Amino acid sequence: MSGTTRVIYYIIVAALFGNIIFTVMSQINMKGGLTDSVTAVTGWYSQVEFLSNVLLSLVSIYCCIIYRRSFPRIITMCYLILLLLVAIGSFSAIGYFTKTPSFFYSPKGLGTWINFGLLYFTAEEEYTAKLIKLFRVLVYAFIIFNLGQLAMLGTISNRDDALNAIRDTTVYLIWVYPFFFLDGSDKTNWAKIIKYCILLLVAFFVFAIASRSYLLYIAIFFLIKLKRDLKEAKNAILIVVMSGMLLLAGYFAVANLSRLNTVKGLLNVFAGRIDDDTRSSQLKEFLDQYNYDKLFTGVGPTGTWNWSIYPKGGYEWLDNQYMLLTWWFGLQTCLVYILFLLYPLFRKNSTRSIEISNAKILIFLWILACGGFAIYVTFSTKLFYYFITLLIGIATLNVRRKTLLSFEPAHTVRPRRN
Repeated sequence: MSGTTRVIYYIIVAALFGNIIFTVMSQINMKGGLTDSVTAVTGWYSQVEFLSNVLLSLVSIYCCIIYRRSFPRIITMCYLILLLLVAIGSFSAIGYFTKTPSFFYSPKGLGTWINFGLLYFTAEEEYTAKLIKLFRVLVYAFIIFNLGQLAMLGTISNRDDALNAIRDTTVYLIWVYPFFFLDGSDKTNWAKIIKYCILLLVAFFVFAIASRSYLLYIAIFFLIKLKRDLKEAKNAILIVVMSGMLLLAGYFAVANLSRLNTVKGLLNVFAGRIDDDTRSSQLKEFLDQYNYDKLFTGVGPTGTWNWSIYPKGGYEWLDNQYMLLTWWFGLQTCLVYILFLLYPLFRKNSTRSIEISNAKILIFLWILACGGFAIYVTFSTKLFYYFITLLIGIATLNVRRKTLLSFEPAHTVRPRRN
């Protein structure tokens, strides 16, 4: 391990800590629902995030140059073509980038796309394992943070209360914790019980922000884990006991619902969301205004459209990231991004690594989420997206000297078959 690699690792860690600070501070200071722009600088922590993302851009470019031969050519081609297409599509907005530098790291900013290059650092597997452990520690930190936020909030009377308290940290948990939930580290009964309890906590946070799609994701993760655990007969008794405990806990909650004001408030909020469907009407309004002459050229990153629910006019976003990407930068950009995501799924897992299998599961669900199957997701410089970027690198790395979490001797080299 060279000294340069160690320096790059520490730069990445420092940059991630900057993003952690931004995530926590912006969550504490979060106000209201729809915002004018995600690029607005709202405090000193926004400047910390911007500098952190600049560092990650430099690291991404360096890692692409140094480690690109450790990855399939198709990944590097997709990465470079995406940068080229986004740069061309952003040319008309160069003045806006100059006036608002933070726009460079918005979902439609070139810097965000440059930072996908962080995936190349996974060629350094030992350091990647350390980064993954950092994301794991952050899971527990955000769980404690969410519990504290909800405790201070007290009774929840509407959805915005929960969103302003725990939205961003909960989105991080739903995309990061399942990777660890599905791993094979739980060798004892207590370890399995703790894992299932943590997933239930994450499910509670998802319930608090009234996200139906993420509750379905939780159910998918639960069933995958349950199927794996039931392959071993010794786990069957444990699962029966845990099921009994859950039934008792559910009975207690229902019997004492009138005393549990927070839970009662959450149930009322969630019940109001059961038949709420703004996405279909949003897409219909958007397509009614879509200019198909711009199908390949795109409208650029400053494009807006009129959504009846958004009273201020000039709405920038859409709950379908593929359509949004096509609208901004053209259909060809969207197709390259889809290929960039699909390739890891079809890449053969010749080492039969459970970490690679879990990475593929999360990438597959991300593909669905970008198609409108989940909320609060887009291409971004948020912590959870950097984690997904690393998962793409883990799933596509050509040559492995060691497994991700349990290292083999350094002299052992196992080339990956294509």
